[in-house]
Amino acid sequence: MNNLQKLGGYASLLVGLTFIAILVIDFAVLAPQGFVGPGTSPDVVMALVNNSAVPFQLLDVFSVLGSVAFLLSALAVRERLGVSAPNQMNIAVIAAATAGALMLAVSAADFSSTPIIAAANDVSAFRASSAILDGIFTGGIFAWGWTVLLWGWTGLSTKQLPAMLCYMLLLTGILGILSFAITIFGILVVVLNVVWGLWLGSILLRQPSPTP
Repeated sequence: MNNLQKLGGYASLLVGLTFIAILVIDFAVLAPQGFVGPGTSPDVVMALVNNSAVPFQLLDVFSVLGSVAFLLSALAVRERLGVSAPNQMNIAVIAAATAGALMLAVSAADFSSTPIIAAANDVSAFRASSAILDGIFTGGIFAWGWTVLLWGWTGLSTKQLPAMLCYMLLLTGILGILSFAITIFGILVVVLNVVWGLWLGSILLRQPSPTP
């Protein structure tokens, strides 16, 4: 088994698992306390952070893990599909690196700055910080979407991935690209990331393509 594809398989599984953790924190831990995502009132968010910043910081940690795992997955998929479509896969890796860099920057900044701003009870600073970080994170989802879209498109054309998985990747990519304009799509992307992450990971581990 090719080592990079094996590593990418585990990384893809990690993508799925990190998004499961994110969904659990969002809906099982924070939602009952009044957190409804980006539209939550700054006063509510600051109160939650001051009460316990741990859930929000865990979201940042899982975002970092997911971003790194996503890039490793992109490298593995390039090895699997790149012989037949090198240009598309090179672009996909560049998009994955862009997505990872943006999400890492947002997660690192949020991890350190949000508790400080919340403790100061500075609503204006919190609004400004949230607007900037949300915008950068949306850019990361946009780049993420292009990566997954290229995987699905290339997987269909080369028949190196199951057709149903490719259609799911295409759907995830389209929703990710459109999420900058329709924010609710971002939630759907999170859910779909769980499904394709676990599915793609199992394929890379069980059915590796031979290295040329």
